[in-house]
Amino acid sequence: MARLLIFVLLLLGPALAQNLLALAPQGAVAGFYMNDLRGSRYLSGLAADWKQSGMEALLGRELGKQAGNDADLLGIAAGGVAIALYSDGFFVITRPTQAAMRALRKDTRGLRPQGGWLVGGDQDVQTGFSRELVFIASPRYARLFLQNRRGLQAPVRGDIVLWGSPPQDLLQSLNLPPRANGAARTFRRFSYAIQLTAGGYTEETRLDVNPAPDPALASLLLPKERPYNAADLPQGYSVSTGVLDLSRAGPYLSGLLRDFDVRLNLDLRAFGARYATVTVQGPPPAPDGRSEAILGHSLIYWEVRDPATAEANLLALLQSLAAFSTPDGQGGFKVLGNEGDFKAVEVGLGGTLYYKLEPTRLVIATSKSALQAVNNPPWSQDPNFRRFRARIPANAIGYSFANQGSSLQQQLGQLGTTLPQTIGSELDQQTSRELAKALTNFTERLAKRFGSGLSYAVVEGNSLISRGFYEVRW
Repeated sequence: MARLLIFVLLLLGPALAQNLLALAPQGAVAGFYMNDLRGSRYLSGLAADWKQSGMEALLGRELGKQAGNDADLLGIAAGGVAIALYSDGFFVITRPTQAAMRALRKDTRGLRPQGGWLVGGDQDVQTGFSRELVFIASPRYARLFLQNRRGLQAPVRGDIVLWGSPPQDLLQSLNLPPRANGAARTFRRFSYAIQLTAGGYTEETRLDVNPAPDPALASLLLPKERPYNAADLPQGYSVSTGVLDLSRAGPYLSGLLRDFDVRLNLDLRAFGARYATVTVQGPPPAPDGRSEAILGHSLIYWEVRDPATAEANLLALLQSLAAFSTPDGQGGFKVLGNEGDFKAVEVGLGGTLYYKLEPTRLVIATSKSALQAVNNPPWSQDPNFRRFRARIPANAIGYSFANQGSSLQQQLGQLGTTLPQTIGSELDQQTSRELAKALTNFTERLAKRFGSGLSYAVVEGNSLISRGFYEVRW
């Protein structure tokens, strides 16, 4: 639910605008932009839901109260924003409301014409105004912009884009131990993009890796194994399967931490590389907002090479977690007996977990509801899963499928009860109730619009790329 709401808030929030990134100077190590989506035919339905639910008016009112005399500045990015970060500065350009433009100009000192802009500020930050745009930048990049030395491009394309690369000069200045320095330099660049389509939206997440500084880490990030077949697992709201070789990840992490004088006794040689998780329906939270399962309602599958050793390692880990999660470190680990084929253990404040060792895998249920879901029909019988499964390439190292609408619907049962208690300390009771009602209304509308979604990960050269498609009834 949180992921979907963040996506919608990005689209319906103030920063819907033309791609302004090309106006920024080149050489950025990180950046963000959002295209002009105000006229998008895809968003008209969501915008209507946002308004009709009452969220637009309520948030506008409350934000205005919180901002006080600075309320006009809430429109600083009303027409969009592009942000570029450099190793020695920054550049931001926005299309604000006229009220925000006036507020910014009133607070900017020493305005003078320069390169077709009115520019003011101080030795730390420069602000410039045209008829529609405002830039705020460190002096070096304000100067480059005014000299028309622009043309920044993102490494990926989409309606919403975020990317970043570790600044090499910063890494060098940290004086990290050799192994940690090599690990940090293995990450070349991360990027994320969303593109709206007629049937929903697509996502692409890309991690570019440089294997030379740390070949061991690169091999963990760019695996060659194939994941479990999710079609054989029990149905739920979502399923995810992937590859992470714990038998190699454990020693690698321990060695990395030793350089910082941290000792981690983590023996994971009994585990394999393949894993999967299934999220299932659980009972709604109690009226006080507490859930019967702090860890949620999931089935977790992990490949094992030595079941007996894997069980011993699991119990040792759960004992440590129980001691850590119990007040005053008093423990809280207890073996409760069997639940069918599963063994039940109490893990401090984490509640009761259930686990079963099979010849080649460990199965963990994080709640009673998850345990009962073991007998659900397999995903192979779900028509939507079969339809989406055809999109997954043969070389995928992992993939996820979710029924997003059903997941949202599940969250609605107690939203009106739990939300006011969560935010009650920040807002008065009346406003809390209004917000809960509006958010519940909006989420109900979203649940009817969002359908199934699929993402998969592949290794292409030295890049780990995840691509996804999610249905939306615009």
